[in-house]
Amino acid sequence: MNQVATSATAPPREPAPAAAGPAKGVPTPARMTTARQRRLQLIQPTDVTRGIAAGVVDAWRQNPLAVVAVTLLVLGGLIFPLVVWPVGLLIWLAGVGIATPLKQWSPVDKLLSLGGPLVLVIAGTAIAVSIGGTRQNAAAYGHEALAEAADLFKVGALLGALYLAWRIQRGRRGPAEPPWARRRP
Repeated sequence: MNQVATSATAPPREPAPAAAGPAKGVPTPARMTTARQRRLQLIQPTDVTRGIAAGVVDAWRQNPLAVVAVTLLVLGGLIFPLVVWPVGLLIWLAGVGIATPLKQWSPVDKLLSLGGPLVLVIAGTAIAVSIGGTRQNAAAYGHEALAEAADLFKVGALLGALYLAWRIQRGRRGPAEPPWARRRP
């Protein structure tokens, strides 16, 4: 009949260290899959959006006017170049009007984020028109200047609003220490 060998007669063999597979530190395909799965489990898109939403809610609880100002600056920057640009400009100006008296940001922060788009538009438009080449008449220069100014204002307004949002998360700057009072190494 069938004779089956018992496990007592032949103990299971362990592979020799050299024949165990790839060298230590080199992942096998099964390990790569589990590492990739762990990485995907650690960072999920919902976690990222949940983290951003939690940051916005926390900022809203601490400084609701600052969040409203940043929101209006972003909306104004996004709407500005479209056909309804007066509405976008008014929304952006409303955001500037709310952000200006707030004590959340220092005057330097306000100057960089609110005055920065205007400086970017003036300097960027001048550079773009001068690099653009020759035009037939002044109307062609004006058309190019308006086209460049709209894009530059949009970029400047969005960067300024993002800077103010970042400063909300970081908090207000402390007073600057004068150079004569600083420690020297």
